[in-house]
Amino acid sequence: MIPLIRYQLAILGHSQRYLPPVLLYIGLLAVFYSNNDGPALPGFAVTAAGLLVVAGWLTIALVDVEDVVQRTVTRAHAGSMARMLVGVVLAVLCCSIGLAVLSVAWAEISHGLDHPPGDLGIGVLAHVACAAFGIAVALPCSGLVVRRIGYTVIAAAALFAITLLAKWIPLAFPLLLALSADATSAALLVRSALVAAFGLAASTLLVTAWCVRRA
Repeated sequence: MIPLIRYQLAILGHSQRYLPPVLLYIGLLAVFYSNNDGPALPGFAVTAAGLLVVAGWLTIALVDVEDVVQRTVTRAHAGSMARMLVGVVLAVLCCSIGLAVLSVAWAEISHGLDHPPGDLGIGVLAHVACAAFGIAVALPCSGLVVRRIGYTVIAAAALFAITLLAKWIPLAFPLLLALSADATSAALLVRSALVAAFGLAASTLLVTAWCVRRA
């Protein structure tokens, strides 16, 4: 699996499709933390929401970087569609973890290195959970399922909005609301992480089944 993850990271880097979302995210951090005098958790609500969108964008970019022939070759080398998709998911998660650490470190440095360590740990986990939500909703919008880029953009935008803002669906909204209120509990964080992991696994399995059936 490690060679497959390295391959996915290599083709993402070579394509340079990671640049727009990553640069926009870094710009968000630079603007948001230019005057960081408040507590850590409300700020993490904003950057974690941004990372959700960035992780989804990276997922779609990585899936779509290969054409049908290249994807068939990758699938043959991976051994199955499921392994190929797991490689994509893990590669984007690696990028997201790096951006999550960057976000928390930026917040800490800009605040004078005096945030409580517990808040920093919550921040990293919240960012990774939101990234998992972003990957989960982006996979069904990628070129594996939606062939036209216009429809991909519309579907992804709608699903990102639902994931971030829908109160009746316990996805990212409860976690982001608790972060913004500086009232995140361990139970909520664990529950959000479990929901994100389950959603990511379910999305991967559903997209795999779709691709196998259509092949």
